[in-house]
Amino acid sequence: MEEESYVMDKIPVKVVLALGGGGVRGLAHIGILRALSKDIPISMIAGTSMGAVVGALYALNLDTEEVEKKLFEILEKKEIKEIERLISGHNVVEEKKIIIQRLLTFVKKMYLLNLRAIKRWIFSGREINSIFDELGFDIDFKKLKIPFSCMSVDLRTGDEVIMNKGNLKEAILASISLPGVFPPVKKGNRLLVDGGVICSVPVDAAKEMDADLVIAVGVESAIDYNKKLGNGFDIMFQADAIRAYKINEMKLKTADLIILPEVGHISWASFSQAPECIKAGEKAAEKMKPQILDMIRKKRRDKFWKGFFSFPKYSD
Repeated sequence: MEEESYVMDKIPVKVVLALGGGGVRGLAHIGILRALSKDIPISMIAGTSMGAVVGALYALNLDTEEVEKKLFEILEKKEIKEIERLISGHNVVEEKKIIIQRLLTFVKKMYLLNLRAIKRWIFSGREINSIFDELGFDIDFKKLKIPFSCMSVDLRTGDEVIMNKGNLKEAILASISLPGVFPPVKKGNRLLVDGGVICSVPVDAAKEMDADLVIAVGVESAIDYNKKLGNGFDIMFQADAIRAYKINEMKLKTADLIILPEVGHISWASFSQAPECIKAGEKAAEKMKPQILDMIRKKRRDKFWKGFFSFPKYSD
């Protein structure tokens, strides 16, 4: 019996994490990775938006301390602080309203100053390009230490686009390009934006990675169902938020296991709350770890008995 247990413990189980987007809430993934990697080998990662940034950094370094260090250095940049100044402090409905209001105000000002100077997004691709160079993303996917994929959406077709080869920086730029905030990424005939436009958790991308166990991590903002809906815009944004939440909920249910850190109360641009997000991720992962380890044991047992009763096929 001990020999059987020893053999089973050696059977590999491929675990893939599907890391969702949500701005600073996505830094909870650092805590998730820190807690799980102590006892559970992470074989592969799929990410969307901030989940893609954290996932790629981990796939590049396999060290959560290094991931945290690099991202906290980036959070000190004036470009990031400007995003927080513009948008922070608003819930999921207010976030979209604020972005649109800022864009409209910006466009009006620029129109009055110079008709040729109108921009279609708040921050340029040059700024975010520079940040990603500092993170070491200007490499080929092949250079990563574990398989990684990220998801974006093609504005011209509405299709989800899973990227797992070629230039890593280009893929992550597409995955984090929140419409109106960052410019879309052109790739051939495609015009790629943040994968969260369709679904903020890349469960489908994770399932395509030939894993034995898919763990989805959602960091969506909470919806205030008791919020006063004072006008048509309030109703429109609330309806859109509910639609997005329900789509994510359906996608999450297709994973083998779901981890939901308690970060829904934090605005996606409240970067000063990054430490709180990381702690929430670690706490949520520690809570789910016994269940994950139990699922891994069951997967190993299934593989063992499947192999035990597999007989070679003989041709006539």
